[in-house]
Amino acid sequence: MPEVGLLAICPVSHPPFLGSGLSLLFQALFWSWMPGAFWLIYVESRSPQSTSWLRLALTFVAGGLSVGGVNLFHSLVEVPEPAHPVGLLLYLCTVVGLLEELCKLSAVLLVAWPRRDFREAWDGLSCASSAALGFATAENFTYVLSAGNANILLGRSISATFAHVAMSGIWGYALGLYRQRQAGPLVVVEAIFWSAVFHGLYDWFLSLPWVPGALLVFGGLIVVFRQRLQESYFTSARRKAPSEVVRECQSCRTLGRCEYAFCPNCGASSWIEPSRCLACLAECSAQADHCPACQRPLI
Repeated sequence: MPEVGLLAICPVSHPPFLGSGLSLLFQALFWSWMPGAFWLIYVESRSPQSTSWLRLALTFVAGGLSVGGVNLFHSLVEVPEPAHPVGLLLYLCTVVGLLEELCKLSAVLLVAWPRRDFREAWDGLSCASSAALGFATAENFTYVLSAGNANILLGRSISATFAHVAMSGIWGYALGLYRQRQAGPLVVVEAIFWSAVFHGLYDWFLSLPWVPGALLVFGGLIVVFRQRLQESYFTSARRKAPSEVVRECQSCRTLGRCEYAFCPNCGASSWIEPSRCLACLAECSAQADHCPACQRPLI
């Protein structure tokens, strides 16, 4: 089932430059990569280290080429799209969602996994995002050609392109934890499962079409991705200055660094003040340079 962005199913007025006299092929080539480039720069601006642009370029290209795996599957296996809503949901979660996520995963495993700089959760999240953006860019190109104009990118650039990133970020984060030996292979399998479920639900709501449901899924993906992005940043061993000041989660009593907006254990955003020194748990200010009790440097 073709995916569309949230704005693509709503009436909008399109800028005149998208309807210029340029050839359709040139418009597709020029405009299809721009949403992916924007979101790629956004993700990498949160990086705890200097960005390896070669790795990003390789995973981006591999992700784009992985669309061929989807096309190959559908050319070899003909799976009819069910008319019943429940059957359609299962179809979108498996034949569409799971298949596409596995293709993006294969791109990361082929290009990024063997590299020596793929070591932790951030690497998994970054490479999964890059592969997803390459996949979405290739999809954008094919959709522009099939639709006959570039206006469809107005909706996809805001919603569908980033949805690909957020969905793949779920298993990318888990893959990085597995490489870091902080999670087992079953965690990666579970993450792929949830990525496929979110993927299928998003497409299902758009196909009904029921925009509020798609917006709900999209909002949930944003929250999950932002949390994973934050966790992978603050737990990265490559950060130059990790905080030594912690707070206690009001929900589960887990300690989390003061930079965390969400608890790394339960995901809650309610913290118990005041903040404390990570070494001796004495009360201290988040802006202090040293702990007043043990004199440990906090920055």
